[in-house]
Amino acid sequence: MKELLQSKGFSLNTYPEGKFWELTVEDDENLKVKICKIFNAEIEMTANGSDIETLILQCAEDFTKCIFYYDCNPFDMKTDDFIKCVEKI
Repeated sequence: MKELLQSKGFSLNTYPEGKFWELTVEDDENLKVKICKIFNAEIEMTANGSDIETLILQCAEDFTKCIFYYDCNPFDMKTDDFIKCVEKI
């Protein structure tokens, strides 16, 4: 799974709570919209794409504690579901 996450642009970051795999999308509207569709998120669309400022995909180093997060809306996910969505990116 490490290779999959790296191939999709995730990086392993260290925080006081532990190490987490993260993918942060801030400037790519098309990628934000694509990821939201894959994760079945209901989002507001604007003329420029979405109204999402920051989108983050995150899981712990051991691939637990998976989260899909956008603009202060965190969604906990099961590891299997998270990885299936990441594969589609």
